[in-house]
Amino acid sequence: MQGSNNPKLHYYHYGVDQLAYFDSGKGNQPTVLLIHGFGEDYNIWDAQIEYLSKYYRVIAPNLPGVHCKPLSIHHSQLPQINMYVEVMHELMHHLHIEQYYVMGHSMGGYIGLAFADYYTNHVMGLGLIHSTTYADSDAKKASRLKVAEFLEEYGTLKYLETATANLFANPFKEKHPGTIQTVIDSASDISKEAMMQFVFAMRNRRAHTHMLTQKRIPIWMIVGKEDIAVPFEDSQAQIELLPQKNVLILEQVGHMGMLEATDQVNQAMHQFIQDAITK
Repeated sequence: MQGSNNPKLHYYHYGVDQLAYFDSGKGNQPTVLLIHGFGEDYNIWDAQIEYLSKYYRVIAPNLPGVHCKPLSIHHSQLPQINMYVEVMHELMHHLHIEQYYVMGHSMGGYIGLAFADYYTNHVMGLGLIHSTTYADSDAKKASRLKVAEFLEEYGTLKYLETATANLFANPFKEKHPGTIQTVIDSASDISKEAMMQFVFAMRNRRAHTHMLTQKRIPIWMIVGKEDIAVPFEDSQAQIELLPQKNVLILEQVGHMGMLEATDQVNQAMHQFIQDAITK
């Protein structure tokens, strides 16, 4: 079903509801699947969709639970990252797209890692945008529980108002309060149930650090020097396992390079994919 106002906006029924997704660009070119992160929707990729659509077919979906019902998970089951992988895989199968490059922001990178590790014939390359291959440390797991408790008590909007600005480096935060507010507004109606599913899926995930040393597909990383969500020290240990050309380090940038350093991120994504195509 097509969106009434935007010809690039479509809907996919994932079992309990419909999620919206952008489908734009050149259909005869390689496809890029953009997976947004926690507390976001596909609008976080607006600038990347516009730029990459000149060269590729770009699919940018909302995850289940974002402006739609959360996944139907039995109370005996724990939320898992692979549950989102399955929906993304089914969406691409529905679109008859067999091979594609995946770019995931933060939690979207966790989904991308599990995707590339399992669906080995489909993912041709993976970009980790302010993400990590590590599992949560004990301290991070404790922090996730606090986030879940906060969401339960105060809801999504209050959480986003408390947390979102901290994802940006200080110079950007001071100059662009309107951009930060837009990010908050875009995700403010995500139900606390969906947000809590995301939190526990992230908490329950396993490490995928072995993906950095496999030779089957290229892995790319974009990291921010001022990222407090994915500390630079952790990123540094991981990027040492990758070829230098597969890494972009952004100075004075936090967790949101798509917005903080748009041109650099756009060009890096394009170059990563071109390198993979011409290899």
